[in-house]
Amino acid sequence: MSSAERSYFPLTIDDLRQLKELALKEHDDFFRRNPHLEKAYRNSLIAICLCQGAALHYINPTVGVKDFDIWHFYIENESTPFPYRAWKRIENGYRGKPIDFLKRAIPRHIYEKHIDEPDRAVLEYLLARNTITKRLLLKKAIIGLYPDKIFGKILWRGDLTHNM
Repeated sequence: MSSAERSYFPLTIDDLRQLKELALKEHDDFFRRNPHLEKAYRNSLIAICLCQGAALHYINPTVGVKDFDIWHFYIENESTPFPYRAWKRIENGYRGKPIDFLKRAIPRHIYEKHIDEPDRAVLEYLLARNTITKRLLLKKAIIGLYPDKIFGKILWRGDLTHNM
């Protein structure tokens, strides 16, 4: 990817607040689009995180931003499967860059070990799995957006030299 396709504006805590608000709106919109999942998942949101390149750019502004990957993590409901590839893209989502909203359900046993630690639940989930998604997310950074106890917290640093 050429540097012209990336933006190098610094991401601030105010940007994170605005991204959090967009992510919470998407949380509500998701259940309007998927009312059959509302009862099982609406109130099971564990965390929302800014991930991959934009999160790495927040830590190291020389990386640049091509898009924003925002992940929602829910408690798995064993009686109602969560759609494996829940994804929505907004093309001109934030500062002229696309936002990809992605969602995953975390097994209940992982969540229950970390009920008051959403950051640890997310990381244990990612570290326990050997998937392409896990490898992509852990290659770069993860920044907490929601709930407030993880807002702005660097959950994972990834490879700070990536894309430099």
